[in-house]
Amino acid sequence: MKRSLIYLLLLILTVGCGNREEVQRYEPMGENISEFIYIVGVHPYLNSRKMYDSYLPIIDYLEQRLGNVRFRLETSANYSEYEHKLYRGDFHFSLPNPFQTYNSLSKNYRVIAKMKPDSAFCGIFVARKDAKLSNVAQLKGKAVSFPAPTALAATMMPLYYLHERGIDVDKDITKHYVGSQYSSILNAYSSDTIAGATWPPPWEAWMKENPKKAEEMEVIWQTDPLVNNGFVVRKDVDSKLAGRVAGELVGLSSTETGRKLLRNAGFEGFEYANDSVYDVVAEFLGKYDRAIGIPK
Repeated sequence: MKRSLIYLLLLILTVGCGNREEVQRYEPMGENISEFIYIVGVHPYLNSRKMYDSYLPIIDYLEQRLGNVRFRLETSANYSEYEHKLYRGDFHFSLPNPFQTYNSLSKNYRVIAKMKPDSAFCGIFVARKDAKLSNVAQLKGKAVSFPAPTALAATMMPLYYLHERGIDVDKDITKHYVGSQYSSILNAYSSDTIAGATWPPPWEAWMKENPKKAEEMEVIWQTDPLVNNGFVVRKDVDSKLAGRVAGELVGLSSTETGRKLLRNAGFEGFEYANDSVYDVVAEFLGKYDRAIGIPK
């Protein structure tokens, strides 16, 4: 009996050690740390590895600045999984895209900050240089890759761009929803699709990581900008804490340490915002729904 208990104890310890590195990344230093953990979710515009690399340092910084508060970054495999978690209320804090931000307002969330600048929130089409694309009419009869139906900058805005220029997006092209920004880019690179839709941050990250491949690619079209990603908090989270979190995020761009974190994450910073900032999303969605149809 004792031997069985020993084996069981060793098994538990072994399993625990196998996950030790990942768990330790969430553990803040110091004493008297609250046992409650606030879950932070970011919409999956980056793969999980890149998401951790980009946002865990910011989460660690928030813990250091706020003191007796703990956070855990939770990634999602795809847009559908993320949206299910967000609308169910799994996250205490989250960084959704503007479409998801607008929808979250009816799911017990409120906006406290947003990414900046808005000029960076646009859709782009990328393609191989040897495809020699110069007119949207060249897409007719071809496959075009998109990350997911609800990716606002990388799918909905590019589709509306094509619609405004005379392309029937349901008949003239074949839409391939490939699950991620990088996959959309890679589909265009490999010529599985004639072009791929994405938005600037993942495109710039991909070029940095793949300089040789990037030499064979180019941005062929760019949409008009909209409002950037929102940072939302669940309404039952203490308002003073929410205000402190927003303040620390907004303050990132004012210190060298913060600017370094932002450069690593690949965007300029945050600014204060509220729910009404996303009224422009409702206007865009109305036009999109009449022209193409809001994704379910």
